[in-house]
Amino acid sequence: MKKILLILFLVLSSNFANCETLKGSTSHTETLKGFFGIWHVTSKIESTNNHKLFNLMSVDIWNLSGAGNVLFLENGLTGAKSSISISEENYDLDGKKLKFVRTKEFTDGKYNYKHTETPEFCLEGNIFRGYDTFKIETFDLSYNPISIDVVKYKVIGQKITGD
Repeated sequence: MKKILLILFLVLSSNFANCETLKGSTSHTETLKGFFGIWHVTSKIESTNNHKLFNLMSVDIWNLSGAGNVLFLENGLTGAKSSISISEENYDLDGKKLKFVRTKEFTDGKYNYKHTETPEFCLEGNIFRGYDTFKIETFDLSYNPISIDVVKYKVIGQKITGD
């Protein structure tokens, strides 16, 4: 019995000062980092119902960055900027794949608009490939539908610089 108490005392009084508790968390930003940087991006129409409205092909420079759960995209050629709050409702992410939905609704003159964008990209080293689908819905001020225009672009991005 004395041996058991002695062993128990030694175990309980051992110096644990050099031990650390491991802590972990998950962050969308950490997983998205492979996508961060400056990219040369080429987009080409895969399909559309309105060839007059959408560009057949475009070449852009994108700067992708993030903070917390917000993804920032800046187009270096056009000056366009966008931010997307990444949440469980609008993303599907595993470190190599990125898919989210971004919706913008606004009124301009005598029309209401709803723009929905759904990018789906797969990262392979310094190249991402995938699709970007845009849906533009136009309504009158009473929200009666006027038109729906859809385009699906095949997108390839090559990293120029970045994490």
